[in-house]
Amino acid sequence: MEKVNNFCAGVEFHVAPAKHVNNVLVNVPDDACSPSAIDLTQRMLRALTTEYVILDSGGYQIFKAEKDGLKISFDENRPVIRDGFEINLTPVHVVDAAAILKPDIFVGLDFPIRKFTEPNEQKLEFMRKLGFNIIFARECYEHRIKICPEIPYFQPIQCYNLEQFDQFMGLITGVTYDGFSMPVRNLSVSGIILFMIRFYQMGVRQVHILGTSKIMVIAVAAFMARHLFDWVSFDATTWRKWAELSWYMNPHNLLDERIAQNVKIDEKIRMDCDCPFCKGKTFTFIKNLPETERTGFLRSHNWWVIEKATYDLYKNSSNVIELKRCLRARGAKSEDIDELCKALSLADSLKNGDIRVLQDLLK
Repeated sequence: MEKVNNFCAGVEFHVAPAKHVNNVLVNVPDDACSPSAIDLTQRMLRALTTEYVILDSGGYQIFKAEKDGLKISFDENRPVIRDGFEINLTPVHVVDAAAILKPDIFVGLDFPIRKFTEPNEQKLEFMRKLGFNIIFARECYEHRIKICPEIPYFQPIQCYNLEQFDQFMGLITGVTYDGFSMPVRNLSVSGIILFMIRFYQMGVRQVHILGTSKIMVIAVAAFMARHLFDWVSFDATTWRKWAELSWYMNPHNLLDERIAQNVKIDEKIRMDCDCPFCKGKTFTFIKNLPETERTGFLRSHNWWVIEKATYDLYKNSSNVIELKRCLRARGAKSEDIDELCKALSLADSLKNGDIRVLQDLLK
């Protein structure tokens, strides 16, 4: 396994971006909710000749259920449920699934915080979920020790800021873990860097970043893996979701380009993607494919360019200046590059100092 890894999320037995996918992320509600689902997942992983697997608990599915107004229950005496009306999921379900699937890493259950920007709303949301997340952390730890202590465990983090993080960690004293799993929907790039430096100062050297394929976040992951961490991974379903919307991922900056049949495309625009799927093709060819074929084509292309970006950014992150050059060559926004590189330089310089100093500078 490389020090920075892109995990394919959202893959199914008949919906994959390639015949062989090195790293796959599956989740309990979708892929381990019953014996038949587990059997199908195991067959899928064998068919893809997958090398490394992360089992996510299903926190994102709880997040979606809350957003959609579904019933949410945490009853370990009932089976895992995920349908159009309810989700039922507990730490026991998650750990039991890990013991059967035997992934390389499994992520504990959490109750995700929603996206708020106003500080008082953030505080209320954090406090509303805090009790659940403390109980879930302790129950995951206790059940894991009993039935699968050999499987690496990542503790999920649901906080808006470092003060909340320190409060949460103080309340789960005694829970042991091999790394952290961190969603980034509530964080800026500087915020992600700040959290990762806090993890580093705690002695944690393994981190999984949940649900993103943004080039700036991949750049953070690459730099951190190259310099401070033993291993950093991330996952996203972008390769699939964008393909289903007929969105072509720009091979340089990973932004979306709509390429459906009703979109007018200038024939003068040159196809400059190096992926094996685009070779010898034109944008007109892609947009005129039958919908099913176009979706399959875009899945494969989108996945390939995320993989390529991960490799390139890691290779070109021996220092901040080199990383900046790589991002500029890829056409990322200048202001985003400058913000990222300033934050990385500060973080690298102050990684062993008072975290509050870095926090103030990154504001």
